[in-house]
Amino acid sequence: MAVNEGGRPRRISRSAVAVGRALVAGLAVVVMAASGTAWWLLGQADDQLQSNAVAALYPDDPNIRTAPVSAAAAQSDGTADPGDTAGAAENILILGLDTRPPSQTAPGTGTSQSDVIMIAHVSADRQRVDLVSIPRDLMITAPTCKAWDYSSGSLSDRDFDNPYSEWKITNAYAVGGPTCTIKAVQALTGVRIDRLIVFNFEGFKKIVDAMGGVTMTFPGPVVDNGKTIIDAGGTRLVNGDQALALVRARRVAGDPTGDLGRIGRQQQLLSAMLAKAISSDLVGDPARLNSTLHTIIDNAVTDNVTVSDLAELAVALRGTGDAQVNDYTVPTVPDSGTDGLRAGAGINAYFDALIADQPIPAGVG
Repeated sequence: MAVNEGGRPRRISRSAVAVGRALVAGLAVVVMAASGTAWWLLGQADDQLQSNAVAALYPDDPNIRTAPVSAAAAQSDGTADPGDTAGAAENILILGLDTRPPSQTAPGTGTSQSDVIMIAHVSADRQRVDLVSIPRDLMITAPTCKAWDYSSGSLSDRDFDNPYSEWKITNAYAVGGPTCTIKAVQALTGVRIDRLIVFNFEGFKKIVDAMGGVTMTFPGPVVDNGKTIIDAGGTRLVNGDQALALVRARRVAGDPTGDLGRIGRQQQLLSAMLAKAISSDLVGDPARLNSTLHTIIDNAVTDNVTVSDLAELAVALRGTGDAQVNDYTVPTVPDSGTDGLRAGAGINAYFDALIADQPIPAGVG
């Protein structure tokens, strides 16, 4: 599991792993960084990445909080300056989407929902990365959003007529796309989002298959809602179909934690994908490397992200030596009135630390 008991982080000392864990959705850059012969692909990959870009960031959001002057002195004046984040802390919102069958019964059930919501906070000194997961079922005040036009991949001019004052944070993407999700995350956390990277769950399947599968270790069989995903414990080669089932699994036999357990499996899969990305099996196979790179880029939607940006960030992190990577899931408690979750004690300490570019204190949550 990626998170130890009590939600505390597992620390990783290998700098290459640190880069990839921090920039999970920037896996393409790690692939290229691991192979000097692959850098010629950068320009071509960047063209592909920009063709899937969206305008979703909201740097003027009044919900954004700034750190005290003493803590923010080494950063900017608190306003976003896309493309000019060198030497400043960065917050990258990473979303994993799941597409559901059409339904008219509730908002967000007929389109894509953000089932993976992570803030990757990269410290200004590039010595630390905090990967903070927000459970999809966390209940929040429903933001006011424009409706997302799925046919054009952009915001419409129509306000979404929301009959609910509260909903699960996952629903924000379904009704208002990445823009509404960023509004919801910034309202919840006060953290300014500087970059956005989005993957569809089907993309995880395609990437794993392009890599030739990934190696994962399980304590025993993984059976989700009566369907066997992994038939026995031990170290196994996981294919794309199994990877997709793992990131979706919420009712695993023997695991009463539901969505929180799923977050752990998602983090475990992402770690396995990184391990494969920097392995000699992949970087020593130009054809498979090229296929993997293009599969990643083809399945990513971004804002304020270029391959060059991620490459520069990767180089900066690698240059620090053994960067510290911490995985967290914010504390939650069951909601008595719904099947959702409520913010738990200490949740604001996580967000305050990100805003101040400070380590998340031990013992919170």
